Amino acid sequence: MITPIELQSKTFKNGIGYDKKDVDNFLNELQSGYETLYKEKMELGDKVNTLNEGLNYYKTIEKTLQKALVLAEQTAEDTKETARKQAKAIIEEAKGKAQLILSDASNEFNKIQQQTIQLIRQYEAYKAQFKHLAASQCELLESESFQIHIANLNTFIEREDSNKAENVPEDKTLGLSKDNKLEQTKPETEDEDFEFYNLNEDEQE
Repeated sequence: MITPIELQSKTFKNGIGYDKKDVDNFLNELQSGYETLYKEKMELGDKVNTLNEGLNYYKTIEKTLQKALVLAEQTAEDTKETARKQAKAIIEEAKGKAQLILSDASNEFNKIQQQTIQLIRQYEAYKAQFKHLAASQCELLESESFQIHIANLNTFIEREDSNKAENVPEDKTLGLSKDNKLEQTKPETEDEDFEFYNLNEDEQE
């Protein structure tokens, strides 16, 4: 493209033709307008270059963002898959531990239940033995071996009354209280009116 300087330095051959003054005036006007257009063109060219550079920059950013987006999507998918696998593994592990805990708890419950049943049986057996022993002891206490017999008690009382009437000293071995109750149950000497039966040693055992 011709520049304003080239247009200004342009010369024409002299000869028959257009008036030189008119041509010079026209060239001056043309030079002025062309110079303005040329400057605008250069400015627009600079702007276009700047815009192209910016466009290329943004295109580069776009490509980078697209790659980053694809990578992020792939990473997100991989992360989701890894998270799903980890969650599944954690759930399986938790189920296994829960099953083990339930099994241990069930075994412990059965063990405690068996121990409880055994203790109840031991208690029932002990209670039955104790009841049998108590019944045996009651029967033994009611047996003849634990009875103290006083033969002819009425005769003894009558004789004591007779002795008192005759001012005979009261026997120190056996005596009666004022209400005619026996004060001493075990005599120091044998008396024909009393028969004492002691506990049989074999029955005590």
